[in-house]
Amino acid sequence: MHEGYLLDQFTLKYVNHRTDEYGGSFENRYRFPVEIVQAIKNTCGRDFPVSLRYSVISKTKGFRRGALPGEDYVEAGRDMEESKKAAKYLQDAGYDMLNCDNGTYDAWYWAHPPIYMPENCNLEDVEELKKYVDIPVVCAGRLDARTAADAISEGRLDGAGFARPFLADQQWVTKLMEGKEEEIRPCILCHNGCFNMCHYKGVANDQALSDSLNLARCAVNAETMQWTKHFIKKTAKPKTIHIIGGGIGGMETARVLKLRGHDPVIYEKQDCLGGTFIPASAESYKGKLRDLLAWYRRQMEVLGIEVHLNTEIKEIEQFSGGEVVIATGAVPRTLRKVPGHEKMIEACDYLNGAPVGERVAVIGGGLTGSEIAYELALQGKKPIIVEMKDDLVSQPGVCLANSSYLREWFALHKVPVYLETTLEKVKDHAIVCHSRKRGQIEIECDSVISSAGYVPMPLVQKGKHVHLAGDCMKVGNLRTVIWRAYEVAMKI
Repeated sequence: MHEGYLLDQFTLKYVNHRTDEYGGSFENRYRFPVEIVQAIKNTCGRDFPVSLRYSVISKTKGFRRGALPGEDYVEAGRDMEESKKAAKYLQDAGYDMLNCDNGTYDAWYWAHPPIYMPENCNLEDVEELKKYVDIPVVCAGRLDARTAADAISEGRLDGAGFARPFLADQQWVTKLMEGKEEEIRPCILCHNGCFNMCHYKGVANDQALSDSLNLARCAVNAETMQWTKHFIKKTAKPKTIHIIGGGIGGMETARVLKLRGHDPVIYEKQDCLGGTFIPASAESYKGKLRDLLAWYRRQMEVLGIEVHLNTEIKEIEQFSGGEVVIATGAVPRTLRKVPGHEKMIEACDYLNGAPVGERVAVIGGGLTGSEIAYELALQGKKPIIVEMKDDLVSQPGVCLANSSYLREWFALHKVPVYLETTLEKVKDHAIVCHSRKRGQIEIECDSVISSAGYVPMPLVQKGKHVHLAGDCMKVGNLRTVIWRAYEVAMKI
């Protein structure tokens, strides 16, 4: 009875249209989960404990229509009043515990909260449900460990469920107990490794079969559930390895090399480590990404990795044929053929602090552009999204929980979105575009942000002693950067 799976499909009115004894009335819709627990108890004994995964409130307006936090809507699935009755009914039927969250696949961001969802987003509803049953009640879904612990100690909750933090760092609870929070590799709620099932117009799910068959991995931890593929193997021939670029790719390469017994040296042209992950983690809601950046910087210190800041390497001959890892990342794709392109602000420049006006046109509705538009709206600005494709976040590797939240948030807050629309000209206070459906249109705006993607920018191509790590080999996402860096470090 969770997330829109089979038991939920029987119990929810907007899904179950049966006319037999398993449809219609409350008792009929809940008959299937009741018969399941009764059959288990009859076979295994009355004292055999059975827990039920349970969505307290569906948070759903209808098929493919979720309800966002704070939204005023009419519930199509299970509301709190039905949930109170159902929880007592299921308890009396024999269930010994309710393992709770909210949502359905139509509102997947409640069951698998992305970074845009509020922390502890399900806790209040689960605490309310606990008042109506006598069996233990557990809550899950982007919980803060201390908040959950307080709720349990105060009797408002019986237990807390965590999954993704364990994927990022299997020792996170131990580190919490030992007061070593700064050592925890944080989950950033990206779903790139654990649940990257995508959906956009015309595409049901574009993840590779290898992804579909191997969930529960982690974007920020290449070893998780890939123990036979990614593991630290000590080197028999320690070397000094020069790494050009101190972004996430460069730091992950250095970390793994050091753990293997090599002596990595990082050369970073800026005055701090982080590269493009600094602007990528800059939005107000991306505290978890900033935690990950802090973790990587701390690893460089803890492992004693030599780092040279403010050091730009323009050629590698100075390393006399030694092993070199190029981790110089990617550069923004520029729209130089567009008249007035010089008036635009590049996405990273905006994220690094470049000022913008009140009405801001964001050119590019992929994940980066959509997140920028979301941040602009949170700041009280008036974003406008212009996207060439027929849907927002139309790209591989972005989980439906993440992308559907952004699409539905823009719709709820009436953010103008121009799909199948191409930028033709940038003027001082407007942009001129061509819409496939409307022809040429002019959109008024005060500023224009370019988020047209990135292209690899390796310092040199790979060779016998030259290795490419991260986006300078092929632009991807954080998962591809970290996993490739790990693999490069293991092959040296």
